[in-house]
Amino acid sequence: MSAVYLLTFIVGLLLAVRIMFFGAERRRIRNSNAMPLRRSEPAVAAFLVMFGVAGYLLTRPGRLSPAVGVGAAAVLGALWALVVTRLAIATARVQPEHDPEDPRYVLQGHVAMVTAAIPADGEGTIVYGEGDAGRSLPARSIDGQAIEAGLEVCIERVEEGVAFVELWALVEARL
Repeated sequence: MSAVYLLTFIVGLLLAVRIMFFGAERRRIRNSNAMPLRRSEPAVAAFLVMFGVAGYLLTRPGRLSPAVGVGAAAVLGALWALVVTRLAIATARVQPEHDPEDPRYVLQGHVAMVTAAIPADGEGTIVYGEGDAGRSLPARSIDGQAIEAGLEVCIERVEEGVAFVELWALVEARL
């Protein structure tokens, strides 16, 4: 019987690791009021782990009979699954108070063209976007080096309407 308990414990651990890697969230929510969590996965993993541990420990020689051990392990496993499921639901319902996206980094990674040279520790001008929809921004180099007009740059951030840029050739070399 010990082998059964050990096997259920190992399977429960493997399921828990799968949940840690891939999560227990639903991938597509058709109804916006629907729970964003698949409750069965954490419950099954928790049940199997607790059933395996409790059953193994309770049915060691000299403790409980196998029938009583299975019953006690099943009850403990069900209670633990209930606790873990409630905890997972409470965690899934937590909503951030504000949008954590920093507006300075909205344009991060966009490639732009220098239209007015950027002097060392000074400001120039860049244009980003496609065709006639290109937008112009004042720009500074992130490392304080001069950048000639006509070179491609990558936007790192925008602070107070000024884009901080880096030569695209340097960024491309890192990729």
